[in-house]
Amino acid sequence: METTTLTSLLRQTAAENPEKAAIMDTIADTVETLVRRRYSVRRMVSELEPLAQDREVMRLVVEAFKSHVPQPALTLRDYRPCMVLIACSPENFAFRYLCNDLVAVYERKYMTAELMFFCDLLCRMRGRFYLNCVINRVCDYFFRARRDTLRHQPTPLKESEMQYAESRMKELEKAVFRLKVKMYKWRTFTAEELADMCGMSHSHFRSLFEKYYGCPPADWLRRERMERIRTDMSYRPELTVGEIAERNDFPSASNFSDFCRRQFDRSPQELKAEGEEEWRERRLEWWNGDRR
Repeated sequence: METTTLTSLLRQTAAENPEKAAIMDTIADTVETLVRRRYSVRRMVSELEPLAQDREVMRLVVEAFKSHVPQPALTLRDYRPCMVLIACSPENFAFRYLCNDLVAVYERKYMTAELMFFCDLLCRMRGRFYLNCVINRVCDYFFRARRDTLRHQPTPLKESEMQYAESRMKELEKAVFRLKVKMYKWRTFTAEELADMCGMSHSHFRSLFEKYYGCPPADWLRRERMERIRTDMSYRPELTVGEIAERNDFPSASNFSDFCRRQFDRSPQELKAEGEEEWRERRLEWWNGDRR
């Protein structure tokens, strides 16, 4: 059974279901033509989508593919067009088969090549909302690998594989970009340094940042800096004004004072006094609440 092609399963199913034999044979013939001519995924979608609209036929197709042991993989020469055929069907049993019977298994077994093909397929079929569950699983596989890499933890995936997936899946690109910003924002307050840490040119970084955050990176970093200053003033009463300035990477007390007056319209000492008052009020509320 392991050497059985998916096309042969289609023809076997056609023989067992005479009322659907004509369309099943047409699908099998189309798949063989696509394999022989080595068409692109885009061409496969245009050729197979009209054939994937019959609900009962697609149910027979899915049941036939489920009988293949082990799960279909790239070692089968007709794997690609057959997966495109299933993805073209909006029926819930079709995308459940892709998500739960195939992609979930590929994840567990680290079958990265198959998941990279799905990146290409899902990229070509962008906008099909019924495939969101498949998109989420594929993106999550590559996202976890990228996260482990950034944390200097081992991963079986190669850098080129992660980069390919990120280039194909916009959802993954966005998630990875935001992860990098979240991890590196604590190390700098300048957009140029943050771009370098993310491994991007300044212009590309600025373009992606504005796309995914809706504002220039310099403005966002300035607001992050202000929020950290507020947090230090209000939640760290043991810190002096000088220590807060140093923690937030100000080269001098005068530079810190100028920033506070410009952004908060108050001096660091005034902010410190307000923060300590807020801290005392929170402590009093907690104490009274704990006594009740």
